[in-house]
Amino acid sequence: MSTGYGQRQIEKGGIPINKRIKKLREKMRTSGVQGVIILSLENRYYFSKFRGSSGALLITEQEALLFTDFRYIDQAKEQAPYFEVLQHTQNLYERIALTLQKLDIKKVGIESSTMAVEIYFEMKEHFKEIVMENMDQPIADLRMFKDQEELDAIQRGIQITEQAFLQTLPLLKVGMTEKELGLELEFAMRRLGAEGIKANHVIASGERSALPHGQATERVIQVGDLVKMDIGAKVDGYYSDFTRTVVMGEPSEKQKHIHEIVLKAQLAALAVIGPGKVCREMDEVARSIIRDAGYGENFGHSLGHSIGLAIHEKPTMRSTDSSILQPNMVVSVEPGIYIPGFGGVRIEDLVQITEEGIHNFTTAPKELKVIG
Repeated sequence: MSTGYGQRQIEKGGIPINKRIKKLREKMRTSGVQGVIILSLENRYYFSKFRGSSGALLITEQEALLFTDFRYIDQAKEQAPYFEVLQHTQNLYERIALTLQKLDIKKVGIESSTMAVEIYFEMKEHFKEIVMENMDQPIADLRMFKDQEELDAIQRGIQITEQAFLQTLPLLKVGMTEKELGLELEFAMRRLGAEGIKANHVIASGERSALPHGQATERVIQVGDLVKMDIGAKVDGYYSDFTRTVVMGEPSEKQKHIHEIVLKAQLAALAVIGPGKVCREMDEVARSIIRDAGYGENFGHSLGHSIGLAIHEKPTMRSTDSSILQPNMVVSVEPGIYIPGFGGVRIEDLVQITEEGIHNFTTAPKELKVIG
């Protein structure tokens, strides 16, 4: 079966894809597998750039194969020129099994965490004597570190998100619904070049701003409301993440106080985050400030998380994560205070860990913006 075609194609160019596949092959050797089957949309795109809804990758020491059906053959050849594209007319997993047999592969890696149970049993039925090994962690380890192409996409996403936020603020007014505000933000991002938006946009006003992940509703924005906007544009497959909280009219002393505490916590964390720092310790820097101010129980989520082809990736800056931050990781820094029946404040920046410290992709002002 082996033609060497996939290997020759990879060696021709496509530096990011080339490096990613080489690193995966190093992980394969360490894990003792002879090949890896990639089914998830995110990892398929990460290793090949193929965006079709149906398909699978098989990467071995010598081959880079992309299986898809008739609908996506031309698209696959265009988007994944470093792969040999193979059309399957029968069952996909039967086709992969036949290929594994021809390549004499006895042990293959799979993505256990994203694989449906029925797919696992179907693969097991066709693979017979082939051993399947979980490769979730090795792949996640690769994706923690962003190459320049990924960093550029994330930075462009933040730029679009910030521009959309600043363009939409003058449109924000009392009497507008949360959904209307969300639509204005989405329209602005798409007009500025976003291919999409993150699915869990948070547009929450008034007492609903106390919901950390409150989705937009028909609630009418009123005078005195805190309005929390957690939004992000998607560019070249990569997500961005950004949060600011504004107030409709003159803020109360409590609103100003809470915002000041959250901002103080975020600035303190940004001042110490960098290479070699432990995620859980960074979380504690911000959390201790909020706790000492008397709002410890009102900050229930982590300080931040990584982002990329998925909105939440590893590592996570939470009390249970002892990961060490390293250059070219990208993490959000987003402390918050959420008081049921009153409202909530969150401020979020997205930063790249560098050799010297951090590069903050986010530039939008953080002071409590008064609308109207």
